[in-house]
Amino acid sequence: MTTTTQAPSTGATANADPASDVRSRLIDHWFPCSSVDAAVGTPAGSGRSEKALFTWFASRPIAQARAAVLTTLLPDRDDLHADVRLAVEAGSSVALGRLREAIAEEYPSGRPVVLDIFSGRGIIPLEAARLGATAVGTDLSPVATLGGRLLADYPLRDWSTEAAVPFASGAEPEDRLFSDDEPRLLRDVRAVLAEVNKRVAKAVAPYYPTDSRGKVPWAYLWAVSIPCDQCRRRFPLIGGMRLQFPSGREGDYGQSLELVIDGDRWRPQVVDGDPAQQPTFSAAAGRKGKSARCPFPSCGHVHTLDTVKAKGFGGQYEDELLAVGEENEGVGKTFRAPTADEITAAKSVDLAQLDSFGPFTAVPDEAIPPGNQDTIRASGYGYRTYGALMNDRQALLFTETVRAIRGIRTDLLAARLTTDYADALTAYAAANMQRRLRRSTRGAKLAAFGGNASRKGTWVQVHDIFADESKVSFQFDYLEAGPGTGPGTWDSVSDSGLQALKKVIQGSDAGRPGRFRRASAIALPFRDGSVDAVVTDPPYYNMIDYADASDLFHVWLKRCLFDVFPDLFDVPGLQDKTDEIIVKRGNAPGEHRTRDFYEQMLSRAFGEARRVLRVDGHLVVVFGHSDPDAWRRLLGALHDAGFVVTSSWPSRTETASTGVASIKVTVAIGCRVAAVNRPVATAAQVDREVAERVKTAVREWDRDGLALNDQLMAAYGPAMEVFGRYAKILKPDGSQAELDRYLTLARTAVRDATALKLDELPLETFDAPTRFAVFWQRLFARSDVPKGEARFQAQADNLRLEDLRGALLTESKSGYKLRLDAPSAVNDKSSTFEVVRAMAAAWDQGATEGVAAVVAESDRQPTDAHLWAVVGEILAQLPPSDTVAKALTAVQRNAGTIANLAHHVATELAASERDDQLTLPFTTKES
Repeated sequence: MTTTTQAPSTGATANADPASDVRSRLIDHWFPCSSVDAAVGTPAGSGRSEKALFTWFASRPIAQARAAVLTTLLPDRDDLHADVRLAVEAGSSVALGRLREAIAEEYPSGRPVVLDIFSGRGIIPLEAARLGATAVGTDLSPVATLGGRLLADYPLRDWSTEAAVPFASGAEPEDRLFSDDEPRLLRDVRAVLAEVNKRVAKAVAPYYPTDSRGKVPWAYLWAVSIPCDQCRRRFPLIGGMRLQFPSGREGDYGQSLELVIDGDRWRPQVVDGDPAQQPTFSAAAGRKGKSARCPFPSCGHVHTLDTVKAKGFGGQYEDELLAVGEENEGVGKTFRAPTADEITAAKSVDLAQLDSFGPFTAVPDEAIPPGNQDTIRASGYGYRTYGALMNDRQALLFTETVRAIRGIRTDLLAARLTTDYADALTAYAAANMQRRLRRSTRGAKLAAFGGNASRKGTWVQVHDIFADESKVSFQFDYLEAGPGTGPGTWDSVSDSGLQALKKVIQGSDAGRPGRFRRASAIALPFRDGSVDAVVTDPPYYNMIDYADASDLFHVWLKRCLFDVFPDLFDVPGLQDKTDEIIVKRGNAPGEHRTRDFYEQMLSRAFGEARRVLRVDGHLVVVFGHSDPDAWRRLLGALHDAGFVVTSSWPSRTETASTGVASIKVTVAIGCRVAAVNRPVATAAQVDREVAERVKTAVREWDRDGLALNDQLMAAYGPAMEVFGRYAKILKPDGSQAELDRYLTLARTAVRDATALKLDELPLETFDAPTRFAVFWQRLFARSDVPKGEARFQAQADNLRLEDLRGALLTESKSGYKLRLDAPSAVNDKSSTFEVVRAMAAAWDQGATEGVAAVVAESDRQPTDAHLWAVVGEILAQLPPSDTVAKALTAVQRNAGTIANLAHHVATELAASERDDQLTLPFTTKES
């Protein structure tokens, strides 16, 4: 039976007119953009600790989440700005305390209810919970919902009255990470993780022999082998022979892998120095695409990538142990060839003998859905199930980890811990297993660092399988982290997780636990008008396949937690993707998650947000994407759901330490419920209102120091606020004006309102390509700009990107860049910007005479104010050391001489043209 959650009343009436009962919030008029920008690169503002606790995708920095929640809940008062900046930039506990009091005063009838309908790992609810609000998070993914509980629920609870856990801490006193007065939850999670490690190591000991010193190696290098199509001998697919770089220490030459050929067999060998052999699986010199080369000298047959893939689908792959990684005191990590005993032990695993977990097989047998080659890369090579993403020994290790965690929960309950606390400790152990999955499977490659000229250090580690955002990588040679101590092992992952948990607890001492439940955003389990604010970070269009990428976690977590959290994991198969609001990448057959589906479902989700919001409530959407189509669909969904956008505040989040910087700017978009009975307006009227509103906002943004390129995104807010005032906006032909019109108009208004230092000449008197180029340079200088942003810029001047390519812009894989080199030619139809570029190039070739010739050829007057204004503008934007700046500086200094010469050249050209015309009547028909 579905239950509903009713939030405490704040005195608003659900039937009141929104237009007369909306309290203004900070976000409607102000946002600490510069503070967020400054904070995202710091440990406190990046949210490193919060993200390290649980693996999820595309999380925005904690500083942006904090700013969004604070400005949504706080009243629009200038005296709060300083404390908000302190809270965002430094996490000041004093400032946060004062802001909590201000929020409490704003909601005298009870704590405000803040809902995130796409809560993910729970970053936004965590910040709301820390402020004392009633924080609620919902997400369609059970994996994400668990992450929210671990981050923003359990760390904020009081567990001090719980019975003692029946395990030792697992650490010697000198190795303790924390003091004796550490929080109860932290101490007990550490004890549970240590107990899991101990039990798993014992269970898998027969399959991981100790080395000559009695220690378990920390890592094992494997490769998949295939039979050669020509000689039929099996050989491993190795993409790189380097094991580690030389450190620069005397006698340390680094290590490499070699294949020793002995008749019809091969064996691995570890040697000192740089690689002497070529990889067996690589791209041939000068050719694209990898191929597999048989290493036997008498053969050398080359197999195409398609052939290699076909062998996988034909079940011809086998896993081969190539090298063993050891930790040597005083030397560090080194590699050696595996012993015969190690090879035998590794291949002796029999997964068929493992007991199941309730209704689920021991090793995940859930099939990877078709069409997932882009997200689950191994599925494109013949691996059909999630369990097959590991070799047998890796699967055994994780199976025994599940078994140990489940056994420990039984022991915790027997020790009279409450069910809630036993479940919480079990969940943290399962999350540690999930985080370890990031450095397991066939996508966990050996990462060797160093080898540069300074040789300041070299090291090796296990690479993250999500190195490419949310795509589960795959390669034929991969590294297995064993049950020992080292990068990627349980011990290593536990240490980083405990440090993260400690910081989360320390930063949440004044908050109250958040509430998390699995729910679809289009069917929220809450009553009408029961939420004060919805602050959310929706799925970013086609950037991430959240459910498909996290199914790897889901299949293991449900084996561990199916009866611990039955609301999340007691389900057959994979995660339900019916209501997942994304645009699915790849070519999955019958895929329903299309662009139209995304827009329709997002609109329905915002409609649900409107239903549960109080009449004076606010919706804030944090969104980032480089594709203008994604923006159109998002803003269209908000409009269709009955919201008016009141503000948009950009933050530059690319400096956050996330490991991936796929989004450079994210925007906090403030919204309110649209008023009833909105009037109809003409497009001409709304065009004027939007332009005036944006230009007024630009003056305010200039005073606040908001960067010009950020103002372009911020302009969507006031433009959409005007757009949302009207039920219909009619064009002269009677059709309705589209949202796109006002996105473009907003950017144009910013440009028109910005002083471009063009000698006070009216901007409209410059030709469109010059306006475009000058503004582009002001925004981006010589940086590469994504195609979507470039197209947006062109639309502001009613230009087509295709017409600008070559003439004003160069295109590469990185995007578009403004041309400052010489155009191929100039004439009377050339833009002023092109003429100035030609003048700069001509100075280097012919000094004043060359420049004068360009001015004359372009049919410009030597004293053309527009020409010299653009010269001055380009100089203002370039560093003095730039070659174009040096040339134009010289041109500017010699303007008088150039003008005289240009007049002389123009006179000669005119005379020459007259002479040509005089000879025309005397030409013959034959000529």
